[in-house]
Amino acid sequence: MAGKIIADQIEHSTAGSLDTQYVVQGSAKAWVNFSMAGTTARDSLNLSSLTDTTTGKFNIAMSSAFTDADYTPVGYTSGYNGTGFAPPVSLGLAVENRISTTSTTYGFDSFSSSSYIDAVENRSVVIGDLA
Repeated sequence: MAGKIIADQIEHSTAGSLDTQYVVQGSAKAWVNFSMAGTTARDSLNLSSLTDTTTGKFNIAMSSAFTDADYTPVGYTSGYNGTGFAPPVSLGLAVENRISTTSTTYGFDSFSSSSYIDAVENRSVVIGDLA
């Protein structure tokens, strides 16, 4: 049997109540845990594909589109390339402005100092309104 629950507020017996809009607006709509050594995710939600575009640069495509390209992807990269950590001079992550107009794809890059690296520990989460 299929059904749905319609509620404007969630109430806890001792901790108070919460407007359901906070849950809808504040929940991650997509996430992925992956290694740049391949194009298969360790685990994910709302992931369509990972595309290796060049060393240290991936495109992440989601299964369900967002209402527009104003969603917010964030992420983490370790700088570990499978044999050792990259020099800790300026390890960084760039969720680049390769956000598609179809609102389903964004770029995820890993770099150390001035070089892009294929890091093996990468995580990204996306917040926004699904279409």
